[in-house]
Amino acid sequence: MITEMTTETAAGTMVDAMDETLSETMPGRFRVCITDRSIHDAALELSASLTEGGEPLLIMDACDCFQPSRISRCAPHSAGLLHVVRAIMSQPVMAALGTLETMGEIWSRFHAAQRDLQARQILVVGVLDRLYDPEILTRDAARTLGGIKSKLEQLAKDGFDITVLCESQTGNLGTRAHFLSSLCASADQVSVASASN
Repeated sequence: MITEMTTETAAGTMVDAMDETLSETMPGRFRVCITDRSIHDAALELSASLTEGGEPLLIMDACDCFQPSRISRCAPHSAGLLHVVRAIMSQPVMAALGTLETMGEIWSRFHAAQRDLQARQILVVGVLDRLYDPEILTRDAARTLGGIKSKLEQLAKDGFDITVLCESQTGNLGTRAHFLSSLCASADQVSVASASN
């Protein structure tokens, strides 16, 4: 199900739709939210809304949206309920220096944080942006996307509520243009938050 909405109602509508889903007795959900505004702003608003009810939120941040200085702004009412796992999957300089984590290491940290926080809600921010990096071979990016989708689908089956926030992409992405539609095809729900009518 794809819906269009304006910036003013985007965060509220996304959260309302998610709240309805959370109250259902389904084991878990895998949602994709696409925004054409700043992913940083959308992520901060969405995280604040998801923690309003006092439920813990685990964030996998692949876009470096959640700098320590911004955490109090994104969820001021969530003391102890918010945990961010940074997931920097590209950046050739870091890789050359040997400081880039593998996806396995990122997932390991992620699962450890989930166990500690006991969070049922999970927000994944900007994972596709890293896969559009031309420094990553397309076949490697596609393989990584497949692994990410598989993990997220399994988490939803295990009872977690997953929201993946992505920016709508413009420009020529070449053979990677199908990445977003591939992610959406795996989701239980897709919403589009538009900055204009």
